[in-house]
Amino acid sequence: MNKTVGISCAVGAAFIYGFAPLLAKIAYMDGCNTITLTFFRSLISFPVMFAILKTKKIPIKVSRKDFFTLIILSFLGAFATGLMLYGAYNYISVGLTTCIHYVYPVLVALVCVLFFKEKISMTKLAAMGLSIIGLLSFLEGDLQVNFIGIALALGSGIAYAAFLVVMDKTEIKHLHPFLISFYCASVASVCLFIFGTATNQIVYHIAPRGWVLMFVMAMGVSVIANSITPIAVKNVGPTVTAILGMFEPIISVILGILFLKEAFTFRSVVGCILVILSVVMLTLERDKTNEKLE
Repeated sequence: MNKTVGISCAVGAAFIYGFAPLLAKIAYMDGCNTITLTFFRSLISFPVMFAILKTKKIPIKVSRKDFFTLIILSFLGAFATGLMLYGAYNYISVGLTTCIHYVYPVLVALVCVLFFKEKISMTKLAAMGLSIIGLLSFLEGDLQVNFIGIALALGSGIAYAAFLVVMDKTEIKHLHPFLISFYCASVASVCLFIFGTATNQIVYHIAPRGWVLMFVMAMGVSVIANSITPIAVKNVGPTVTAILGMFEPIISVILGILFLKEAFTFRSVVGCILVILSVVMLTLERDKTNEKLE
């Protein structure tokens, strides 16, 4: 276990995920929709992941037990989470969607404590509390209620919490991260194609910029971020990975200000500071732990 690698991967994944709302919003302007975006994001990344596995000579075949666990993991992460999260952007704002989606760190912590008898340090609890307060600070002027959007955002948080717990509490986390991403992309592609075809929601007449954005999201989210998240879970556990994931909304807020002309208020500044402070607290706790081990 290398906590430095784990924290770096968790923050790096959050940074990449932070770009997703902006790219999705722009892709929607170019004729894309939720099903199409999620489907092509997974489909485009599939051959890339296959090529990486072949280049690194990583066997694709897994045991039957791991295969079924990967199916569940893929459905929760690449399919359900992405589908509901991107779907929520159609009904409520990026800020409100992000705040509701980020119920998942609390859910991960509760599941680990109640069902797996894990202990959470006061530092982690404080960091989680600061992060939640920071996220709530982003809600200023952003309270338009749409129950479909809220339900989708909440569902995405629940699905992602289950994704992190399953990854940590099964033997899956010992598989190569690229192999996990490969299966997630393949299963998500099949599920989304069936769902999109049945509902007639997959569109192909998309502006060139939209195709470019979907390719960028495939490489960034499906290939890189989805591959380093298992590394984070393996090295620092699902709770710390979930808390560090709250760095994502800071990126979303900054990008929204720069490209979507969203307001940047004093409360937004406070929210960013609190989330960053929670990351610093977890990093310092890591340092103290290393000192004790030494």
